[in-house]
Amino acid sequence: MNTTHDDNAERITLRSHEGARHSEPLITDDESDFGHSNDQLQQLQQRHDDQLDDSESYTNNNDDHGSNNNDEQQQQQQQPLLRRTYSQESGISTDSAPPPYEFYPPAKTFLGRALNWIRAIPRLPRRHQAIALPLHQRFYSHHHSDSLSSTSIDSFASSAYPATCCSYYYHVCLGRLPRATLPVWLARCRWVLICISIFAILLFAFLLFCSIFFAPASLSPALLPDLQTNTSARFLTLNIFMRPPGVTNNWSDYKEERLDYIVRYILPQYDVVAFQEAFAFGTRRKDQLIQRGRNMGYNHHVESPRHYPWDLGVDGGLLIMSRFPIRTFNTMEYPRGIHSDWLAYKGALHALIELNPTQSIHLYTTHAQASYSQLSHQVDMQVRMSQFAQFHQFIKETSQRDNNIPMLLLGDFNVDAAVHDGSITEPSRSSSVEYQLMMGVLDGKGIEREKLYSANIINEEKKDASHQKRQNGGKRLLYQDMYQLVLSDKVYEHYGYHPVTFGDIILNKNGEIEPAETILTDPEQVMTVQSIDRILWEQDRGKASSMFIRDAQVEKFLVQSNDMMNEHDKLQSPFTQISDHYGLSCVVQLS
Repeated sequence: MNTTHDDNAERITLRSHEGARHSEPLITDDESDFGHSNDQLQQLQQRHDDQLDDSESYTNNNDDHGSNNNDEQQQQQQQPLLRRTYSQESGISTDSAPPPYEFYPPAKTFLGRALNWIRAIPRLPRRHQAIALPLHQRFYSHHHSDSLSSTSIDSFASSAYPATCCSYYYHVCLGRLPRATLPVWLARCRWVLICISIFAILLFAFLLFCSIFFAPASLSPALLPDLQTNTSARFLTLNIFMRPPGVTNNWSDYKEERLDYIVRYILPQYDVVAFQEAFAFGTRRKDQLIQRGRNMGYNHHVESPRHYPWDLGVDGGLLIMSRFPIRTFNTMEYPRGIHSDWLAYKGALHALIELNPTQSIHLYTTHAQASYSQLSHQVDMQVRMSQFAQFHQFIKETSQRDNNIPMLLLGDFNVDAAVHDGSITEPSRSSSVEYQLMMGVLDGKGIEREKLYSANIINEEKKDASHQKRQNGGKRLLYQDMYQLVLSDKVYEHYGYHPVTFGDIILNKNGEIEPAETILTDPEQVMTVQSIDRILWEQDRGKASSMFIRDAQVEKFLVQSNDMMNEHDKLQSPFTQISDHYGLSCVVQLS
């Protein structure tokens, strides 16, 4: 069936399959009601039959019929057309296509333009349903009854898509919204305004997300009372290798699994722990560790200051957790490091831990600049010495008022104390030059400038021992301070050599050297057999307080050596040890 629209009169001409033309009569105002009488219906039928007879005799009486037809058209034009009511609709076949984009009403708002743009998107081919065109009486115009008004276009365009349950409320709310007309000069830049608005919305969402997600999480109340002791307390320092999300050495470093392992098998063994590389940036792992430790009795903690993305760096990753009360604490941050350490605000933490009402201890932990290449080792060492000088000042400011309280320094100092002149399988009993420089800066005694800025630090290790022990004479000392400490390396004293804490090696069944760990350790740093983690004890303060350190040793935390796990869990573990570092533990003995 083909449909054509006559501009002179609103009627529809139907062409049947047999080829005959049938012309529907016009309906006048008197016939606009549905309740026609029988006489009126007969008149309409008679008029329709007359029109059929006229069409059949059209070929025989062309001239006469032409004149009669003109008279009939003039008479019909004088008659008013059917008024459109809500109850009357005209139907379009299901084979009709949806209205073209040009029939949509011109949009005056941004939402209207967006809606028309969405409507213009091509859709998948499908059979369209019948479209009903409601003819509203309030939109009828007496002067332009034979033309297609803009309101009818609105109805035609809106009827092309089925209405939903929210269509009515959408149009009602849209009609009640205040509308403002942009000036011409501003309307020309509307795309710039749209981009600025989208950027502002995204920026606001980003800032809101950061202010919530990067801030410390709230903690539940403590479940267990604070611990007190008159005998001893176990301390641990461990670089747990919990870097921000997406930062891994190999395929995966299994952060979630290792965090659960730490909580289940490591925290129950100690009273005070000092963690390094426990980063809180972009993750809630650190908050989970604090909360789960709090449920186990670690009611007090000190951590590195949190940082947000606009700081262009992550936090220092330091964390002290204690079962004993922490009376006072302090934090500090070093200046930005070099290489990838520039992205982390490394620093130091201090906590005054009360072991009992009459005895306390100063606990410090730090994480210094790392070395990533032998070529930059000299520059890295200079940065570390500068950080150790600031660490010394931090200790001075937080502990010089109470000289009788003992002091314990823990952490990842990133200074390799081992010297391997021969085989790497032999333990290092002598100390490296950088280790000696570190101890001189931390003590406050200072170091010789020539040693720090020498062209080749390795050559210094081969010099005569008498040259290393010579008097300063007129030498210029760096990082010398009047406030001096007497620090001793308790792990070195316990073993008699510098044990390996990073990049360890093992011997296989054939006696060949292999890396002890390859899942977490960087491939370029395996088998480097470094001793970079420290436990330092201030001797003079310890003697004054009758407190001392014992059993300072390396804790490898190997999965296969864990007696609390069954064989099945050991085989299912995706890692062989808890971190790429070994931990160090000690016992603080109270007399």
